[in-house]
Amino acid sequence: MAVTFKTLNESYPFIDSSTPNDVIADKDRRLIDQEMQRLEDSIRALKSRRNILAPISHLPIEILAKVFAFCASDSAEGTNPLEWIRVSHVSRYWRAVALDSPSLWGNLVFTRPRWSEEMLKRSKMASLAVKADLSCIITPRIFEAVRLALLHGPRIHHLQLRAGSATIERLLATESFELPMIRSLSLAVPRATRFGTDEGFTIPEAILSGETPYLTRLELHKVNIAWDSKLLSGLTHLTIHDIAPSSRPSTDQLMDALERMPRLEILDIQDALPPSPTTPPSSGRIIDLAELTRLTITSTVPECASLIGRITIPASARVHLSCSGTEATGGDFSGVMKIISHPMGFGYRQEAKDGLPERKIVRVLHVHHEAPSSLVVQGWTNGLSVQEAHTHLNDPDIQLHLSWHYSTQTTVDNITASLCRSIPIAHLRSLRMAYVDGITPKAWTGIFGFLPKLHTVHIAGDSAHTLISALREDVPIELTSPVTPGGMLGIKRPGLRRRRSAIPSVYFPHLTTLTMEDVSFEEHADTPPFENLQTCLMERSERKSEIQELRLRECSHLYEEKIDELKELVPTVDWDGVEQGFLDDDDDSVYGYDEMGGYMFGGYNVYEEDLDLDFGFNPGF
Repeated sequence: MAVTFKTLNESYPFIDSSTPNDVIADKDRRLIDQEMQRLEDSIRALKSRRNILAPISHLPIEILAKVFAFCASDSAEGTNPLEWIRVSHVSRYWRAVALDSPSLWGNLVFTRPRWSEEMLKRSKMASLAVKADLSCIITPRIFEAVRLALLHGPRIHHLQLRAGSATIERLLATESFELPMIRSLSLAVPRATRFGTDEGFTIPEAILSGETPYLTRLELHKVNIAWDSKLLSGLTHLTIHDIAPSSRPSTDQLMDALERMPRLEILDIQDALPPSPTTPPSSGRIIDLAELTRLTITSTVPECASLIGRITIPASARVHLSCSGTEATGGDFSGVMKIISHPMGFGYRQEAKDGLPERKIVRVLHVHHEAPSSLVVQGWTNGLSVQEAHTHLNDPDIQLHLSWHYSTQTTVDNITASLCRSIPIAHLRSLRMAYVDGITPKAWTGIFGFLPKLHTVHIAGDSAHTLISALREDVPIELTSPVTPGGMLGIKRPGLRRRRSAIPSVYFPHLTTLTMEDVSFEEHADTPPFENLQTCLMERSERKSEIQELRLRECSHLYEEKIDELKELVPTVDWDGVEQGFLDDDDDSVYGYDEMGGYMFGGYNVYEEDLDLDFGFNPGF
């Protein structure tokens, strides 16, 4: 049906086709807008009434605010620290609870300066957490937002600043900057900036000089501090890294500071120890850190040994040492190993404190020769497997990163043997030795041969061949003297003499699982390694000490026929199937130098006159 103008006028009689009066039209529009607003308000009121019927709306305000606090805490650790604010967009009730909870807004976000100012207002008088990283991105607005937050020093409970020394100095330029309620304080200067190396920041005596009774955690990175500062008192966590040589403490200053921290749990000192003493200590002053759970030191061997000789720690404390030797110390690490062999001091007696172990009980040991003059030693006291330890899923109880000056008198095998004799491995169950070449069969048997619980060995590198030789060694019949080899450190049986019948017929008597990694089985004229392995497995089987499981990983010069031969000697052979180290019969390429001094490249002699070695620019072209 056709629609005519007459029909439209009848349907919409209020529309005047004549030119309307602007005043009347505006009035009508306002009336319509008011009606729409009234309806929208009614709809919102109905939605609010409907939300009240939800079970979660019956939670008390205090519980709901606690839930919001958990959301805010999770967001603070994520990529979007303001994500939790979405809870205030759910309903009027939730928004009212969020806005009326000042503690929710105390974790300031400086990447959005406008929000940080608003959060500072909404936090009212609640405690503040000021965490700002200005080492990479800093704008005038971000700097001003951080500066305004620091003006609320009495409210700050947690302060974490990472910035260049000049930036920190500008932020703390207040005449009397104090943090009376501070719980944790972290100041860090990056080692290098886009403008070059930063020399670090020194805390002025005029600031942070007041009482900080609640401070328990202090972290300083390239930040110098006076060692008689009140900040170094009553701490449970202390981290000091990379301070200027002129700001390092004397031995007495460091001992005084540690004495003011009887509840210290974490001590992490890197390149901040007193300089190496030139004379022996004049007094026998020992600081007992009875509650320490983790000790981390990075310094030279003499500096580490000086501190270790003046403290005692619980045997259960984790010890991570990174020590570099000097020309004077060479490969001698006996001074730093005291903290492992006698953590509670040489004068400690088990009877003095019942229930406290005298030293650690290392059950898993990992030794890795990672560089020509560097060695990493890790130990775990729990019974995890070597594979679990190797994946670094568990923080080691002992970690030593040791380096030394290279010399012909200093060899990695001697250093490894000395270290293993200092570690309490009497109850060792699993051992991993990676690329520690030069260990003799005598050293293998002397350190690990009589360990009563060692059942798993993982060996990587050429030292596997000397281990196989050690597994074949006969135990001397005259071995009836008191049994106290280096590996038995920790077994308290003074005067124990073994009868001949108690001596095992082979070394490593309880070894059941052997893993060999990156081992070459290339045939040699003197001692064929594969044949030596076969003989070892047969002899141990005859002596009732057979290997139950043999694992082969990334080994060379092995192929399936040889693996089949091993399966006849070992119940379980786990081979990764890698065949490497062989030259293909069809490959006639030969590389190297021939007898005439020519280089063999792909089977052809290439002499210098045949090579185009002139790579200079020829202007004649």
